[in-house]
Amino acid sequence: MKKSVSFRTFITGISTSIILLLSVVLIKVSIEHSREVTTSLSRDIIDSHAQVLKAKIELLETPLTTILDTLAFTDFVNAKLEINNPEWLGTLAKILANSPHLSTLYFGHKNGNSFVVRPIYDRSDSIKLNAPDNTAIMVDLNQFNGLQKRIFFNKEMQVISAFPYDNQNYDPRVRPWFIETKNGGEINVTEPYYFYFFKHFGITFSRRTLDNSSVIAADFTLDSLNEALRDLTYSTNSQTFLFTEKEGLLASNQTIKVDDPTKKVTLKDLEISQFVPALKSVNIKGESHSIEWQGHPWQLIITPMVIGKNETLYLVNLISLNDLLANSNEFRTELIMLSIVIVTLSLLIVFAATSRVVRPLTFLVESLDNIQHFVFKHRPYRSSGITEIDKVNENMLIMEKVLRDFISNLKSVARSTEPKEVSRSLVSQVQEILNSDTCLLFINSRQSRAELSLSAGIGNKQNIELQALFDINPAAFKQPIYELTKEESELIAEKHHTCFLMSLMNRNNQNTGALLICFEYKITADIRSRLEFIQEFIGFNELVLEHLEAMEEQTNLFHAFVMMTASAVDVKSAYTGEHCKRVPELTKMLVEKVVLDSEHFVNFHMDNKQWEELWLAAWLHDCGKVSTPDFIMDKSTKLETVYDRIHEIRMRYEVLKRDADIDYLQALIAGQDEQQAKSHCEQQKQTLEEEFAFIAECNLGTEFMEEDKLNRLENIAKRHWLRTLPDNIGISHQEQVRKTSQTLPISEPVLADKAEHLYCWDDKKRLPTNGLRDFKIKQPEYQYNRGELYNLGVKAGTLTVEDRYNINEHIVQTYLMLDQLPYPEHLKNVPLIAGSHHERIDGKGYPLQLAGEEIPLQGRILAIADVFEALTASDRPYKIAKPISQALTIMANMVKDQHLDRELFDLFIQTDVYNKYASQYLTEQQTDSIDIDKIRSIYL
Repeated sequence: MKKSVSFRTFITGISTSIILLLSVVLIKVSIEHSREVTTSLSRDIIDSHAQVLKAKIELLETPLTTILDTLAFTDFVNAKLEINNPEWLGTLAKILANSPHLSTLYFGHKNGNSFVVRPIYDRSDSIKLNAPDNTAIMVDLNQFNGLQKRIFFNKEMQVISAFPYDNQNYDPRVRPWFIETKNGGEINVTEPYYFYFFKHFGITFSRRTLDNSSVIAADFTLDSLNEALRDLTYSTNSQTFLFTEKEGLLASNQTIKVDDPTKKVTLKDLEISQFVPALKSVNIKGESHSIEWQGHPWQLIITPMVIGKNETLYLVNLISLNDLLANSNEFRTELIMLSIVIVTLSLLIVFAATSRVVRPLTFLVESLDNIQHFVFKHRPYRSSGITEIDKVNENMLIMEKVLRDFISNLKSVARSTEPKEVSRSLVSQVQEILNSDTCLLFINSRQSRAELSLSAGIGNKQNIELQALFDINPAAFKQPIYELTKEESELIAEKHHTCFLMSLMNRNNQNTGALLICFEYKITADIRSRLEFIQEFIGFNELVLEHLEAMEEQTNLFHAFVMMTASAVDVKSAYTGEHCKRVPELTKMLVEKVVLDSEHFVNFHMDNKQWEELWLAAWLHDCGKVSTPDFIMDKSTKLETVYDRIHEIRMRYEVLKRDADIDYLQALIAGQDEQQAKSHCEQQKQTLEEEFAFIAECNLGTEFMEEDKLNRLENIAKRHWLRTLPDNIGISHQEQVRKTSQTLPISEPVLADKAEHLYCWDDKKRLPTNGLRDFKIKQPEYQYNRGELYNLGVKAGTLTVEDRYNINEHIVQTYLMLDQLPYPEHLKNVPLIAGSHHERIDGKGYPLQLAGEEIPLQGRILAIADVFEALTASDRPYKIAKPISQALTIMANMVKDQHLDRELFDLFIQTDVYNKYASQYLTEQQTDSIDIDKIRSIYL
């Protein structure tokens, strides 16, 4: 498919391109023009600077030439110079005072004689010349190879000091200003040279006298020219130089650093010489061109200046283009910013103009795209003012809303787990789609399809008697859509203009309920058209409701089966009573406190599914006891199996007592002394009665069997009685297999541990080694050991090791039974919770030997409930129900020994859970005084 762009992008792109193109052209033309104007302006400024500088130079030069001409035309140089006639000195003083740039006046004759006049302007000049205070003029008189004299005058031209001095053979005739000065009276200007006396550069103006015999000269310092150039600087970084025709540097606004300060600086000594052509070749109108220097662009402008009649000076300017075009760049920036503002405003105008057309088109495209991808979001639509587009969008919105509601309902139904949730979702969706005033869902039950009850509703739920309509018109509940008549509407609901009835049917075409939809206003054709969709819409909900109804029935059936199983365990043993019913109740009481605890169990929460999981686990925690034989689970004496075998032993002692009587009678027949025989008989019978009483007492298991009692049992077991009847007849085949053939009569001990008393393990009862769980409970060698002496020798209680294992093994059976069930995800932990209530915190419990946090918290809660119920239960044959204080003390010691969870037990007693349980299930006699602090001190 050919790549395309949006309508808005297309229109905006074209408009933006045109505006940007015009802006770029405008900016480019403006900037170029600005640069040309700036460059031309800079040239004009430089020319102006040159004229100003030329005027300043001429202003400085004119007094000098006037002085020289005046002195030359007067025969001043030939006047007799007498110290006591200072008229000429006064004249010179006035000349020098009016010419501050003059440093020295020279008079030199062709015979080598000369004199030099230097003004003293300030204290620094006095120091340089070593002059006395108040000195105004210093005069050096020099006669070639003759007198040399230095004289200091004050302002009144009075001699302050005069003394000979050595002028080091000073000869004016060899000085450039004397040599270069030509005849004819023209002013000569020397190249810049170093004034050693004043230690700075300057130039000398000179001319010859009328007779050409002498030269008059005046030294001129360049400091004033440097200051003039600094005043004429174009910009901060601009550099300005003033050169002579011989390219000697006269002045500059820069500080020139040279190795020898006395050396004359020329153009060749400067870095700019590589860019400056020979000055004499420069056009009289000047030159200008761009250069790259020091990494920056510069504009080089050379301006010749004709001074006097034939002197030409060259003003060289290096102007930084960055400075030159700074204003131009600012102008460019401002122009760009202005263009950006214009472009932005233009874009906003274009955007606003196209939005009115593009927005509804975009909305339509997004709606179609959402429908294509099954993404439905409620989005408000604003009218574009274009009839056709608005109509299309309105229809699209209606279709999108219907699909969105349908998908939303499907999702809601899919997440629902109860019929009531589906009913509420169905009513909400229908009401939103039709925008009705009242929407009510009525359902019936499998037991009575003719009785309707309200399941969910929105709007006016009062005084709605749909049952009345069913009673008079049941046929309406078999139609997909039925519009109620005015009379029917008034019968079941007041203040409604129009009502519709939609029946709900199951797969067997049985009516399962009805949806009542009412409007208080007259409905439109659009609403009526949606009714067909609603009828199809609720068809899916009919199936879901039927499915959830079946699921709820199955759940109820499963829960009832669990309760039946638990009840069967209690019924199986009359002595366990209500244990399986009470433990879930006590567990629930404790869990409610754990959920509310904000200290130790702040992260523990329970939702409905977790409550169901715990509820089932609590009911099934002892389900394995269905496999535990009653005679072991209810074993109240040591010899009890299906019956109490103490009676067999009693019968043996009865036989022995009869044997004693027989022995007495036989002794009389044999002629023994009657009294002696009778006494022996009575003594024998007394011994037998005492032995049996001791055996009977041991059988109860209420006292601990000390070593002396065990020894007495072994001694009693040595007594024999005579059996004359066979013991292998009248019994089952299994019992006959266990018997061995014997010759009668046979003498047997009254307490026997026979081989037939040992029962090997049935293969079905052996501990599995490859199951889902790694059981760590130790299985004894035999399943049962019914030896009489062995059982009576149990040191405490009534249970042997085998009996204890068979009882404890009910947890293994609980795991084996529960692990076989296919649980839904939220019930997968039922086996572990139910099976872990005999684990210990220290890991010494059974059957998995879990420790600490390995035991699920629900299992630890169940353990506390199980122990407390067992200790306080009044229906156990092997113990008396304990009062609450004693039960809590025992449990506190179990906490101390790391049998039970400390935090849970502490919460159990501090939140008074035991009292709430006691008020419902324990007797008044068990409710005694309890010292909570004393009990807590056991384990804290």
